[in-house]
Amino acid sequence: MREMGKLLQARILFAIALACLLLSSLTQQYLGHVSPSDANIDFYVYYFAAQGVHDNPYADLYAGAIDGNPQSLSAPTGSTIFTHAKAAGIDDVQLYLYPPLLADLLAPFSRIPVHLAVTLWRAFNIALVFASVLMLARIVRISILGFEFAVLALAAYSFFPVHEAIWIGQATIIMLALWTVGIAAYCEDRVILSAAAFALATAFKVTPILLLPLFIIWKDRRWIISYFAVSLGLVSAMTVMNGLQNVSGSIEVISAMGSGIPSMANKTIGSLVAWIYYGKPFTPDTVLGVISSQPCGLIFVAKAISGVFYLICLFLVWRGRRAGRATRATTIAVFSLVTLCASPVSWRHGYSIAFIVLAIFWARALRTPTRVIHRVLLTVTTIVVGTVFLDAAAKTPAPQVCKILLSASWIVFSVLFCLVTLYHVNTDGTEEQNGISPCKRQPSSVD
Repeated sequence: MREMGKLLQARILFAIALACLLLSSLTQQYLGHVSPSDANIDFYVYYFAAQGVHDNPYADLYAGAIDGNPQSLSAPTGSTIFTHAKAAGIDDVQLYLYPPLLADLLAPFSRIPVHLAVTLWRAFNIALVFASVLMLARIVRISILGFEFAVLALAAYSFFPVHEAIWIGQATIIMLALWTVGIAAYCEDRVILSAAAFALATAFKVTPILLLPLFIIWKDRRWIISYFAVSLGLVSAMTVMNGLQNVSGSIEVISAMGSGIPSMANKTIGSLVAWIYYGKPFTPDTVLGVISSQPCGLIFVAKAISGVFYLICLFLVWRGRRAGRATRATTIAVFSLVTLCASPVSWRHGYSIAFIVLAIFWARALRTPTRVIHRVLLTVTTIVVGTVFLDAAAKTPAPQVCKILLSASWIVFSVLFCLVTLYHVNTDGTEEQNGISPCKRQPSSVD
């Protein structure tokens, strides 16, 4: 009877969380966007960079991006990206900050007129979200013909970071798909596919490299070798196709972004430290005045606190290093959120990949009794990260301390969720209780 009561409480909390996601989605649709007012602003960057490499694979993609922190800055006049944007009638486009691979893959797509390319890109992202939901249903063992799958798909499309990523044309949806493939493949002992998915994700955005210590802790040599082999192949391909100058330029850009950016929309531990230091969170317009002049001490403290959080998470994984494959797959999912919190730059849309771990633990909470703290923390984290409400409130004429608290809630609850979940994930009993049903294939001997 007590266990039935816990399951009923979980269902009530899930209904509340889902209702909040739906309300947030409707609010965005009909009452104005909290996201940037210019739709597809990120896609334009990829599109015009792709035009550049289509015309000349060795074109300089990073002109103006390697002198200081390049985030939120416009491409300079005369650069490859600006020239192509101007020719298409767009007077302002931001700098290209990704490895050349993304532009290479979109190069054939760049011959399509920009207005049609925008539509196709958005349709592709919408379809990719659905594909991710299909793979996620496989992870948590949900029938694609059942009511549970419909609820899962509804929650995914209502999840605010997913909504924002599609609105601005971000490549984050590709990351969502790659993370889902990587977790599903690892659960089923398809180690090479898992490593390849995360290596490709690293080639788009470097943060998945923070997963590597997990596999060192688990002594999974096959995954590590596969990851490095695929990564080396991707880097070699970019060097051949785009030249060493562009590959080294990409590395310089990543390094320059390491100081972070204390914008209200950058949800990281480093941003929270900066908000406390400056006594306010910054909007995209006001942040440009401080990103080039942040004190070295502030940057060091922010990185130190982020590093301590990451190391604590690794220690919690080390405690359960003999865990089974399903629990390891769950841990990888949790680290999708860990990497976002610890990274210097994790824009709100980047939290699209957090949907994976939230869905996994909702599946757990709705099937097996869980601790009260888990149910409550899962509910609050889902609402805070998955809706627009607190960030919208932070834009009202409130005292700065209130704005910091509202903006910081996203980060604080994400950090708490990671720590509490990793602490208990290896001590709550069976593999089913850790969110993912026992994997179909057994771990290989290298584990």
